[in-house]
Amino acid sequence: MQLFGSLGIDVKLLVAQMINFGLLLWLFKRFVYKPIIDRIEKDEQALAQAQQKAQQLQREQETFAQTKEKTVMEAKKKSQQIIQEAEDVAEQIKSRARQEAAQEKQAVIEQIHARLKEVNNE
Repeated sequence: MQLFGSLGIDVKLLVAQMINFGLLLWLFKRFVYKPIIDRIEKDEQALAQAQQKAQQLQREQETFAQTKEKTVMEAKKKSQQIIQEAEDVAEQIKSRARQEAAQEKQAVIEQIHARLKEVNNE
C-alpha cells in the first residue's frame, strides 16, 4: 500500500476507478455490445436466407425456361404434324375431286357419244 502511495497513486481512487470501469464494461456489454452483435447475427441470417431464396429462384427460373423451351418445341412439332396431316388430307381431297371430275367428264363424253349415235341413227 505504501508503495502505491509513494508513487502518488491513491489506492481508494484506484479501486473506485476499477469498480467504475468494471461497471461501465458490464453496462456496455449488456446494453450496447450484445444487442449490436445480436442484430448483426440476425442480419447475416436474413442475408443468408435471401441468398438461398435467390439461388432457389434462379434454379426455378432455369427449370421454367427449360420446360418452356421444351413445350414450345413440342408445340412446334405438333403444329407441323397437324399442318402435314392437313396437307395430306387436302391432297387426297384434290385427288378424289380430280378422279370424280374425270369420271364425270368421261360420263358426259359417253352421253354425248350416245346422243350423237341416236341423232345419227334417226
